[in-house]
Amino acid sequence: MAYNITPLRQLERLYGSILRGATQLTRVSESSERQEQLARSSATEISASINSARDALLERVEASSAQLRQLNAAISQLTEQVRNQVPHNETQRYLADLRAQVMSETPGNPAIHGWRSFSQCDEDGIIRECLRRIGQATPLSHTFIEVGCADGIENNTHQLVLDGFTGCWLDGDSSKIRFIEEALGSHQTPKLMVRQAFVTLESIERVIKECRDFLNTDDIDFYSFDIDGNDLHLVRASLKLVKPKLVCVEYNAKFPPPTRLEMDYRSDHRWSGDDYYGASLQSWVDMLEGYKLVSCNLSGVNAFFVRRDLAHCFADHGVDSLYQTARYWLVGQGGGHRASLRWLKQSAHLQRIEGP
Repeated sequence: MAYNITPLRQLERLYGSILRGATQLTRVSESSERQEQLARSSATEISASINSARDALLERVEASSAQLRQLNAAISQLTEQVRNQVPHNETQRYLADLRAQVMSETPGNPAIHGWRSFSQCDEDGIIRECLRRIGQATPLSHTFIEVGCADGIENNTHQLVLDGFTGCWLDGDSSKIRFIEEALGSHQTPKLMVRQAFVTLESIERVIKECRDFLNTDDIDFYSFDIDGNDLHLVRASLKLVKPKLVCVEYNAKFPPPTRLEMDYRSDHRWSGDDYYGASLQSWVDMLEGYKLVSCNLSGVNAFFVRRDLAHCFADHGVDSLYQTARYWLVGQGGGHRASLRWLKQSAHLQRIEGP
């Protein structure tokens, strides 16, 4: 009996193909598992390498930061040592001679009474003398606002807090405000409100109103403004909201009277360290119509204006006589040991006493 074997052979071939395919699939599966194992192993090794490199980098950064802090501390210590040596004594003699000259040329000028505790040069003494005279004519509210307070270590109103005044500090640099908050333990105490604010014509009204509400008066004693740029434009706008008895502003001493120069307003202005900033003294005198210029500090940085109704407390001298040329090298002279915020913390947390 004859059989047709063609289907059997076809079946055999098909079965063989299936076996070969299964074998190949097994090999592919085994190969994939090996590849996955290698990939996992490589990923683990790469991750470990990355973590190791990161840890090493962090150690280097921490070491560099520590070295930088040590270097800054050494520089500060060296600076204090240099200031306390003979050059410092020569500077004090120079200041004494300069005050004698001021007394001779402009009798009654508050600059004669200048000294420094936390201000840049001699502003602390000038402010105290001006407020003393004003206090003889009208009750003081013992309040202030300072725009451009920096980190609080060096400004015009740190001493006022120690003297019992209540006030507001504002600055556009968030790191400086954070430094103050960390030192005080709060951004607001009974005696001091601290705010981060980059002041513009769009924000000045809101900022000053917040200060006015905290102080509970618009008849503040002292208003200090120093932001190295749009000062004149912003002071003009803010004086519509508060009526300070005494105003201190930075003037550009490169331009003596009668030169009139003021920076064009730019809301995003940042001082670049050159001579393009603020306004000349004559421009300030012209703009502050309701105020009278009574003094400029000896470093040629700040000018002091008193409200017209209190002008009789001060001698009458012209802008040419009161103008002081730039002596920026006097900034930072005096003040004793390295300044801190520790006295401020102690004073700022005292119970607030409402003024008249």
